Amino acid sequence: MKRYVFPVLAAVLFLAACNKEEVPVYDSSRPSLNFVKNFFIPGSLSDPELDTVRVHAVFYPGLSEGECKLPVYLSGAVEDHDRTYTVRLVAERCYGDLQEGVHYTLPTEQTLHAGQYADSVVVKLHLDKLREDRVSGVLVVELVPDETFIAGMDDYQSIGVEISGGDFLREPYFWGLNKLSDYGGSYLSIKAEKFAELNGITSAMWRNEGSAQLYAFSKRTYEWFRDNPVYDDNENLVEFKGSIDFK
Repeated sequence: MKRYVFPVLAAVLFLAACNKEEVPVYDSSRPSLNFVKNFFIPGSLSDPELDTVRVHAVFYPGLSEGECKLPVYLSGAVEDHDRTYTVRLVAERCYGDLQEGVHYTLPTEQTLHAGQYADSVVVKLHLDKLREDRVSGVLVVELVPDETFIAGMDDYQSIGVEISGGDFLREPYFWGLNKLSDYGGSYLSIKAEKFAELNGITSAMWRNEGSAQLYAFSKRTYEWFRDNPVYDDNENLVEFKGSIDFK
């Protein structure tokens, strides 16, 4: 027996419709795919309506290769066999120093696996080169209608992927969540990067499990900067030190 998945937006449009002509007709024989958008980063793209997924090489400790998975959601029948679909980069909306085949690879052909109504577009990350070159940029990935899947909802056909192998392009959430300015002083990207690298932080949303852990992680970072002099763009020595004293 086939299962069917209907987008929530279709119900909203139905309720909002004023007359019969305005009600969208759902055709289950013509399935479509849409990106799942979880959050929005203001100012991250030239198109303010496009959600963006953040990926930083520092969150993949010890790995030379990795994957960024962009969730897609099916509108249509769930089948008992794999179905392929097509994606592409929207070149005119991408920017930065990332080189395809060097820092990342986006396979044009992707797979919606058998029995699934949700799956992922996979962007392959070449982490060693990202770290080595310390490059960053934003890719805009678009679903391409083909003989298998028709175009879905306009606002959910493309998504941004912000990739960085070096500096954080903006303050990561874990800095504020853990009040790291109390431990490390004013925010600098290099401070956040080293804190994550030295302590095995694997998510921008990381939150400490207790004050003792946070103190230990911060002290380790403080000692690294003490023993490995680093200077900012104005040739000032960078110290990981705030109001908390590391004895």
